[in-house]
Amino acid sequence: MDLLALAKNIADRIETEAARTKVPVAVCVIDTHGNTILHHRMSGAPAFAIELSERKAHTSALVRMRTTDLLPLVQPGCPLFPLMSQSRYCAMGGGAPLTCGGEVVAGVGISGGSVDEDVAILETAIPDA
Repeated sequence: MDLLALAKNIADRIETEAARTKVPVAVCVIDTHGNTILHHRMSGAPAFAIELSERKAHTSALVRMRTTDLLPLVQPGCPLFPLMSQSRYCAMGGGAPLTCGGEVVAGVGISGGSVDEDVAILETAIPDA
C-alpha cells in the first residue's frame, strides 16, 4: 500500500469538501508510528490550524479512534484523562483513523473551521472514517 498516495487522495477529498463549504482548512496525515506523511494548508486557513490538524491526526493514528469519540473519555476522572497531559494529543473533533484492509494505517486531522465544521467536512469527505 502506498501511504503517500492514500494521504494525497484523502487531502484532495477534504480540500474539495472544504472549498464547497467555503471553510479553508489544514490537513495532516500521520502514520501509526507518529510520522508525518502529509501536511497541507489551504489558502485562508488560520495559521493555528496547522498544529491542530497535526495533533488530531497524531491522536487518531495512535489511539485508533475518532477524536470526537475520544472527548468523553478524557474528562477528569475518566480512564483516558492522563492522555491529555501529553502535548501531541487532541480530543477536539476533526480527527479520524484511516484503515486499509481493516487495519489502521494512519490518522487524518483537519482544522480551520469550528469543531462542528471540521467534523462535517471530515465526515462528508471520508464517510467511512
